[in-house]
Amino acid sequence: MAALYASEIAAEAAHGAAAAAHEGASSAAHHGFACGHHEGSWLHLGTHLTGLPDWILITWVVMFALVWISYIGTRRLHLAPRGLQNVLEFVYESLNNFVCGIMGPRGKEFTPLLGTFFLFILCCNLTGLIPGMMSPTAFLSTTIALATCAFVFVQYHGLRTHGLKKYLAHFVGEPVWLGPLMVPVHIIGEFAKPLSLSIRLFGNIFGEDKVIVVLVGLSPIVLKFIPVPVQFPMMLFGIFTSFIQALVFTMLTTIYLTVATEHADHDSHEDEHGHAEGGPATQSSHSSH
Repeated sequence: MAALYASEIAAEAAHGAAAAAHEGASSAAHHGFACGHHEGSWLHLGTHLTGLPDWILITWVVMFALVWISYIGTRRLHLAPRGLQNVLEFVYESLNNFVCGIMGPRGKEFTPLLGTFFLFILCCNLTGLIPGMMSPTAFLSTTIALATCAFVFVQYHGLRTHGLKKYLAHFVGEPVWLGPLMVPVHIIGEFAKPLSLSIRLFGNIFGEDKVIVVLVGLSPIVLKFIPVPVQFPMMLFGIFTSFIQALVFTMLTTIYLTVATEHADHDSHEDEHGHAEGGPATQSSHSSH
């Protein structure tokens, strides 16, 4: 009898949990907070007109906003910056100091692209915190595209810096007789970099958005008719994680680029050091003759 009573209680509890979950999901969809699918965005009308998913349209909006802000802030440059120009210069100087802090003075050459990575990823991450919007970086296609761009950028500059012969020799390693073993290892290691970049960014932003959706669904359950913003603390944490994930992606890309180009710098420094040491000795030998 006790077992029958316990089973009835468990069945009622399961039924109540299922109903609560359904009500929460319906509320989240109604308020437009769906992050894992293309329903619920403010740009849903655009999907009917263009046939493109919401997150692609949001990506275009982010790109347009960044270009427009950059244009407005730099169309009339002043020697003493003020307003938006002052903000943009502060952002650029901060990103340039960050890149040069890792790569050294030569990092200034790569600041524009690496800074673009950071700003674009940060804005895409933050759009998921706007009610009725979603994060493009919560979709694997976006993060794979970003990681592929970073991978091609790093490999191109590695090839450009070392030349084809030294670039391929890097995969063989030393000693040469271990080449058949080291070549597959190095190739797998290179392709693991964009894989880790894309999966890390996707997993963190997707998980963060899903947690917010669940908390939004719980709001009308906490108090039946008065929604309580129980997701607000998570949204504050989401601002922090959005910044951190953009920073991590940019930092790792900078490190990969530094590793891909550092050997050539080391060789050039050694050559300069050798010339500096050999110069006085050569001059003294010529003078003795």
